[in-house]
Amino acid sequence: MDTLIGPVPDDWQMRRLDECCDVQPGPSGTTLRSSAYMIGGVPVVKAGDISLEGIHPSVSVDEETARRLRPRYELRPGDIVLVRIGITTRHAMVTDRQNSWLLGGSCIRIRAKQNISAEYIGCYLTHPAVQEWLAEHTQRGVLPTLNGRKIRTMPLVLPPAAVQLSITEVARAIDTKIRAHKDVIQATQALRGLLIPQMLAGNPVLTEASVSRDA
Repeated sequence: MDTLIGPVPDDWQMRRLDECCDVQPGPSGTTLRSSAYMIGGVPVVKAGDISLEGIHPSVSVDEETARRLRPRYELRPGDIVLVRIGITTRHAMVTDRQNSWLLGGSCIRIRAKQNISAEYIGCYLTHPAVQEWLAEHTQRGVLPTLNGRKIRTMPLVLPPAAVQLSITEVARAIDTKIRAHKDVIQATQALRGLLIPQMLAGNPVLTEASVSRDA
């Protein structure tokens, strides 16, 4: 069967995203005004808060505003937050740490329905053909925008549950290796930052072998 991501086995399904997921754009500017933002309180996830390292909030709202926005814009573990304004090919998975945080206006929440793997949806969104689809359906302008109605129509290739699980397990293992390598890089960069000033001050220099061993 030919699909957005190319040929797949005939027992896989071709669905629309909104058939398998609840798709909720963030609140409009009248529903959540920028003047409501504050330091502290309940975090609100904006487009700029999403990176390869996860979600790092920059703004919050008070409890009264949060109650007004819930449950429609509330985030749960397993939700996917997709950037709606800006670089619309970026997304991040909501973890237990972000439970009950709020969806910002520059993002879209994708919540997998029962029996659909949210991790699989996250993997699917990283496929080059899907990334290209998101880019092609983003409205160009001063602020590139992905329409909520458009994202609901995105073709979704859905393999059997066992295949979904296999894909997510491999992706999880690779992500673990990526994090481990990043930790090594950060530690090595920190070591360099300590050693270079010492060497430039004329202090004893470690041999290349000992540096390699310590790193």
